[in-house]
Amino acid sequence: MQVSQLDQQESSRSEFKGESSRHYPALDGLRGIAILAVFCYHFGGGSKSSNWLIQIWSGIADTGWMGVDLFFVLSGFLITGILYDTAHKPHRVKNFYARRSLRIFPLYYGVLLLFLLLTPVLQLHWKPGHLLYFFYLSNMMPLFTPGLASPGPKMMVGHFWTLAVEEQFYLVWPFIVWHVRDRRRLLQVSVAIMLAALILRIILVYRGVTFFHIFPLLPTRIDTLVCGGIAALLVRGPLPERIPVKRVFVVSSLTTLIVLISMRFTTHGNQVLATFGYTVVAVCFACLVFFAQQGRGWIARIGRLRFLRFFGRYSYGLYIYHGLLFVFLVQAVHPIQRLVHSDLLGGAIVVISSLAITLGAAILSYHYFEAPILNLKKRFS
Repeated sequence: MQVSQLDQQESSRSEFKGESSRHYPALDGLRGIAILAVFCYHFGGGSKSSNWLIQIWSGIADTGWMGVDLFFVLSGFLITGILYDTAHKPHRVKNFYARRSLRIFPLYYGVLLLFLLLTPVLQLHWKPGHLLYFFYLSNMMPLFTPGLASPGPKMMVGHFWTLAVEEQFYLVWPFIVWHVRDRRRLLQVSVAIMLAALILRIILVYRGVTFFHIFPLLPTRIDTLVCGGIAALLVRGPLPERIPVKRVFVVSSLTTLIVLISMRFTTHGNQVLATFGYTVVAVCFACLVFFAQQGRGWIARIGRLRFLRFFGRYSYGLYIYHGLLFVFLVQAVHPIQRLVHSDLLGGAIVVISSLAITLGAAILSYHYFEAPILNLKKRFS
């Protein structure tokens, strides 16, 4: 995956006309759901056991890859809202990219710098292709450097591909929004981009391009981000009653369920996902974001749960650190299972303790490293 990313940890604020800086806590809760889904996918998915409880848990955890898509939709929603609301402001380019850089770059490059410093300790072996990490191009490794592995078995940064997708999106989408500006035209452009991405994926699958070359690229995943943008544009103007959001949600949810079933029980599941599956999931999640923003209904109530908002607050750090720590923490699974003489209990202990350790790292990182830097964002408002 991908959890994320994602407009990770960006405040769920929307500067609507007449609703400047209004906060929507339910969106923080959705971000919490996204990071927990991604965490469970990596730490609980793919388990092989005769225990039926573990089988059920693993089956649920295997759907956690969708947490990345929820991150993408949330990012598209929040970023498009910011861009649309500031389209007529001076210094919009400087302010947007300065604030984005202050939020994303310090932790990302801090981690890469730490790995460089620990190269002798971790016995890492860097190659020229690994420079892609430093330019937010790691999602293009299958194209430029096929078969290139991580610098070492103790350095797991494969999940950085989602951050690369989002960063590339930030280089393109702002100028489209600022150039078009008109909300109705932006909606038309957004729908056209979604259809183009869907058609591109269908063509690539038809021509035999593998799923692993399709899922990490911006041109083939931009519809998920733009779908969130469509939701942001819809709530920033008169919402026609003829748009049956609830009906769209029901249909997209059922279709998403069909996609998940095909992935688990058929040999063509990845092809289904790589074609229309991603678009359907994006539409489903965009509906969830819309309901959460409206502040009514069960989605909004779930999103406002305090513990979900808590995880949402630290979602960026959780996403970064869970992948880095996975290679170390996962080694404890079998020893602990043998120690407690139970696959179920041992697995639960590892998952819970891993979440606690990762959360601790994210909290410390946020308050003692990221937050002081984030204070500089006030200079670019």
